[in-house]
Amino acid sequence: MFRISNRLVQAHEASSPREHLEEDHVRAGRDGETSFVQRIRKHVSDRDIFSDLRVPDEFQTRKHEIDVVVLTAHGVYCIEVKNWSGELERGQDGSWIQKRLSANGKGRNGTVDYVIQHHNVVAELKVRTNLLRNHMLRAGCGLKQTYFHSRVVLLNPHLRVEDGIASDLEVIMYDKCEEFIASFQQTYLGMITDAISPALITGQLSYAQIDQVRNVLKTIGTWDVVDLYGGKRLIGDFKSCKQVTVNRKETELLEFSHQRNGYVSTMWALLGYTPQVSVTLYDRGGAGWLWHSSSGVINMPYNAEIVFRICGEEADAKIPANDIDRITLSI
Repeated sequence: MFRISNRLVQAHEASSPREHLEEDHVRAGRDGETSFVQRIRKHVSDRDIFSDLRVPDEFQTRKHEIDVVVLTAHGVYCIEVKNWSGELERGQDGSWIQKRLSANGKGRNGTVDYVIQHHNVVAELKVRTNLLRNHMLRAGCGLKQTYFHSRVVLLNPHLRVEDGIASDLEVIMYDKCEEFIASFQQTYLGMITDAISPALITGQLSYAQIDQVRNVLKTIGTWDVVDLYGGKRLIGDFKSCKQVTVNRKETELLEFSHQRNGYVSTMWALLGYTPQVSVTLYDRGGAGWLWHSSSGVINMPYNAEIVFRICGEEADAKIPANDIDRITLSI
């Protein structure tokens, strides 16, 4: 009787997991970056757009993220995307100070709700851009510094920005965003001119250089992503799972399938079964128009633990398989 009762409790837990909801400001930032990349895709091929690249530093002891990298004939554009709200001003030490307001535009008692002090985003992005150039040099791809461009894009039209920041040439305000995105598009006349004009004359990257840069950028990893039940997304590094052995070069997605129907879960529990999670391993680069090729399906207990190091944390997290919808693996 105890075993049946135990299985029924497990069935209930497996079919009714706790929802992990994303915080509004995190979702807004992620949605803003996704929307921005989609707009770029109207003008630039997918193979020349790279998101969330993690660039190693000089001694390759740490990695630094760049939101979006766009490769064009004019060079490599490293872009930081911010969907901030409220007010933004420059501090005396050069930092950026964001004042977050309440929904009605005023904070409690007529003041801002709270203040966030950021590092100078433009200065930080220039450092990361230089790290990317140095990484390319180590990979045998040598480009002049003038081919690397840093841009901070402020997407929110309601963000009030101090003139000292808004006038910075590396800052793209909301009203200039479409113009900036459209500048990536190459005209047919430009394509013909580039084909017959030497790169030394035009000052642009040659086709051979673009291909070399593209190949290096493709080898730079991004974050692993865990999508939890309820919509919350964790970024970091997938470490391990006792039940699954993953070859990153061959696998890009782990899809978790659950039995969320309480009646069906109860029936299986009465028949002597404990809850399971099915994990499908999808091949890297195997996505087609109608299907995504896979290398196999693995069943594991619903409470099996996935070891994952969340970005910014000093200790590994252990996430129950029942709480996970999918894991996307970087290179």
